[in-house]
Amino acid sequence: MNQTNSVAVLSAWIVFALSATPAMSAAEVTPAGAGPQTGTIVGRVQNVVTGNYLNQARISVKGSDAIVFTDEFGLYRLVNVRSGPNVLEVFYTDLDPQEIAVQVSAGGSVEQNVELTSKARYGEKEGIVKLGEFVVSSDRETDGMATAVNEQRFAPNIKNVLSSDSFGDILGSNVGEFLKYIPGLTAEYSQVEIVGISVRGFGGDKTGFTSDGAAVVSASAGQATRAFNMNVTSLNNVSRVEVTKVPTPATPADSLGGSVNMISKSAFERTRAQFNFGVSQVANSENLTYRKTPHSFDDSMTRKIRPGWEFDYTKPFGKNFGITLTGFQSDKFNEQHLTTTLYNAAGTSTGASITKPFLQQHLLQDAPRSQMRTTFSLKADWRVTPNAVLSLGAQTSRSSNHGVSMNWTTDVGTNGTPTIAGGVPLTFGEKFAEGATGRGTVTLAGGGHPFTTETNLLNLNYRFDDGRWKVESGVSQSDSSRKRTNTGQFSGLNSALTNPARIVFSDINPERPGTIRAFDNNNREIDIYDIRNYRATTATLSPYGNSSVSRSVNLNVKRRFNFFPFPFALQAGGLRTDFRADTRTESYTYNYNGPDGDPATPDSPEPLLMQNYRNMDSFYGFKNVPWTSAKGAYVAYLANPRLFSQTPAQIVATENARRTASEYVQEVVSALYLQAEARLMNNRLNVLTGVRFEKTTDQGEGSLFDANAVFVRNADGTFARTATGARIRKPGAGAVGSMEELLLTRQERAFKNKRSYDGYFPSLHLTYNIKDNFQARLAYARTYGRPGYSDIIPNATFSERDLSEADFNNPDVIKGTVTIRNTALRPWTADNYDLSVEYYMLIRLLPKYEFATVSSLWPVSRSRRRFRTSCVSSLMTLRVPRTWKRSGGPTASPVSTATGMASRVASRTAPRSCFDVAAANVTRRLRPTRSCSGRTRRSRSGFGLRTSYRAKHSA
Repeated sequence: MNQTNSVAVLSAWIVFALSATPAMSAAEVTPAGAGPQTGTIVGRVQNVVTGNYLNQARISVKGSDAIVFTDEFGLYRLVNVRSGPNVLEVFYTDLDPQEIAVQVSAGGSVEQNVELTSKARYGEKEGIVKLGEFVVSSDRETDGMATAVNEQRFAPNIKNVLSSDSFGDILGSNVGEFLKYIPGLTAEYSQVEIVGISVRGFGGDKTGFTSDGAAVVSASAGQATRAFNMNVTSLNNVSRVEVTKVPTPATPADSLGGSVNMISKSAFERTRAQFNFGVSQVANSENLTYRKTPHSFDDSMTRKIRPGWEFDYTKPFGKNFGITLTGFQSDKFNEQHLTTTLYNAAGTSTGASITKPFLQQHLLQDAPRSQMRTTFSLKADWRVTPNAVLSLGAQTSRSSNHGVSMNWTTDVGTNGTPTIAGGVPLTFGEKFAEGATGRGTVTLAGGGHPFTTETNLLNLNYRFDDGRWKVESGVSQSDSSRKRTNTGQFSGLNSALTNPARIVFSDINPERPGTIRAFDNNNREIDIYDIRNYRATTATLSPYGNSSVSRSVNLNVKRRFNFFPFPFALQAGGLRTDFRADTRTESYTYNYNGPDGDPATPDSPEPLLMQNYRNMDSFYGFKNVPWTSAKGAYVAYLANPRLFSQTPAQIVATENARRTASEYVQEVVSALYLQAEARLMNNRLNVLTGVRFEKTTDQGEGSLFDANAVFVRNADGTFARTATGARIRKPGAGAVGSMEELLLTRQERAFKNKRSYDGYFPSLHLTYNIKDNFQARLAYARTYGRPGYSDIIPNATFSERDLSEADFNNPDVIKGTVTIRNTALRPWTADNYDLSVEYYMLIRLLPKYEFATVSSLWPVSRSRRRFRTSCVSSLMTLRVPRTWKRSGGPTASPVSTATGMASRVASRTAPRSCFDVAAANVTRRLRPTRSCSGRTRRSRSGFGLRTSYRAKHSA
């Protein structure tokens, strides 16, 4: 079926779903001459002690199949309730259930509000909170946990829901620090901060991330990426977080492992005004002092105990309007020390093998960093009519990061033969490695990496629900920019030992060589801690300015019918998202000339030494490393421009890098879906099924490189030649390697391409209530993951060979090559089968316990995690996607008789299984990161300390 017919068929189903035909409405029509025999019950459900309105509270009419759930504002509406006396059964996890008698008049509407409590938690007296055994916040966390568990419990599909209050205060209000506690989610770190989250190990770029259902974006430092950076938002304005393991047709299908949705706080969640505020200080064990201590970023003295604050204010103006305002600022400093060892199983004349490698390289890294993040948000909710709510949300976030990464690398080399006659050859063993004469190196490198990020989110949502029809629509825009402009210091400053050296590693242990020594060609020892034995080589600047923006609009319409003997509903809708990313990065390299301005004379970087950040403990037994200052070097360069300079070749390389990295992509996603939901067997079995159609169109611009653009061509396309047969260069082509040549050969954003793909994504969700607190779920869904932007943004290199006329006319001779990114790459696809068994207990009665679980990724990786929990339920999920593949068309495609084509093709098919155990609190032990080439150890400065004061005022 072609795409046009597919859309037409799905559109017809949507029209059918949204049309209330006479046959469908027959059950709602009263015979002529008779009065209405049914009525309506409306109301709100509230936790009377906390003042919170409850989402997903279950309201049912005793003795019938009528059942509804409250929305996020605690509202419910029961229609077609038989007139006369009725009994409402109200249930909410961890609160006492209630039965309420209600008299319904024929054709009328009765308002019945419900106030729930828990006598065991709050005591017998209404409105008096019974304090927890240890801390006052225990009830706040327990309330949050109950809210999340209740929503998860009554969800139609498999997902985890956590309230932002579930774990108390989260350091830095980082959403990633909160999400890492959810089973099946993996944190992705940048230094010690969580910047990404992946569901079930598929990677952050294959995990959907939304806020109130709308896509949110975050600009990256380099090429555009699909992964969402946690640093651009905060937990302060989030009410709860949903992690969907298996999507329904109503949610996007572009998440292989799952998706994360942050739900913002709303004024309609509360009955009265409330103001929460807090102040905090963040410190680490390496800098537990209020005095100023050295910071490597700008080689200055700074305070490391940083203040922070946060607040949220909720104000309902009556029943029909309310606002929520939140603010947050985190200012923290952290240390990071790393030691990395690299082993070599090859090399020239080394005698090494895979069973007997030698320690080739040791890297010591000292990387202090300061980060300030400020976020404000505003949400306004307006009840336009009794059945309709209009919500406007806005959020802005700004962060600044000031970090320095300083590296000290010692390397014995990869050649076992000495550079001079009579020199010492390479020898090694398990505990030592003595390099060959003249083959070793010692380098100092480091520089500042500051950047600022600004992210904004604006959305407008409309919701209508009268018990029969439910309409949800919204428009949103999310934009983000990340910049590194004039930073006032070099991005990199490099130095190396002045003379060739022989490096000796002794007493090697798992973290580092116990002793590191260097010897010159005369076998005299070199003091590697003396900066005078080094020479400064180069400095770099790496500015960039990248931006991303996403605009989306959606519509969802649900119609509940009662012409079947069981509750039944149809839902249909669509989504359109327009994403654009603009990437511009640069790279400058300068040579160090020394104070005399002469690059021919090697100069010591002694004048560039750190003045404040010196004699510092870099951990692992290393002290007094002669770190150089990237800021000091830049300031000296401004005072004396002869200190650094660029060669003509470096100037050309800078412009070439700028043109190559300049990229743009626009991605438009259009979706339509239809889903049906029914409750069978007296509401014990819930069935949800349907299909979603999604079409993706990508249009990108990247660089085009044609090395032969400098040559003159004849009218027939052949090269113009001299009498001797040499190709003729264009008059404006300049010399080989010149800027004039580059302007002809490398065209910025000159290679453009457009492609699209689509597919149908069905799903089926079954939930069976074995008992009221014991249920089983079975689900199937087809999902997909789009290729990374770095794979599909167009980029082309044309290389045509200089052939004779005879070779050019010979069909067997390859005329040249065309190397391009494979913009025809198709997405990953997966068929997911999930089985879940859930048992719910009272929070207050469940004791703490510990257990371990193993997760395996077929075929080679294996991880072990340890959990600590004190939660409500256990959720076990078995997930086995039958198909997991990505392919990109043919391995070769003819483009013309004059060229051949090389194209990147990826293909992979593998089963994958996961075993998740849900828990409320999870602690993970920090482990070293290993690879076949060596080991990296990380230090997180011992321990962290956070002191805070929190207060709450309710009107």
